[in-house]
Amino acid sequence: YAASKAAVSALSRAAAKEYIQKGIRINAFSPGPIDTPMSLRPGETEDDRTARMKHALPIGRVGTLDEAASAVLWLASPEAGFAVGHDLVLDGGATA
Repeated sequence: YAASKAAVSALSRAAAKEYIQKGIRINAFSPGPIDTPMSLRPGETEDDRTARMKHALPIGRVGTLDEAASAVLWLASPEAGFAVGHDLVLDGGATA
């Protein structure tokens, strides 16, 4: 899983260099655990996940859908126009 995420990041940077001269910005979004069923382990409840994340992530919780959506919307917006080949990591400090 980690290798495939690294490959997506590298591919995004390479594609960004290739296409920016055509006015196409390419960036990547690398989320950590977000409040979706995918962040639950098999048989785990939301309360179990909350307890696990208190110790698993420096921020102590999963990210919200609003936080993830806001980050992606910013990356796609004109305000992020100078962001090219960026991998926006939103992981609550896991890779800090």
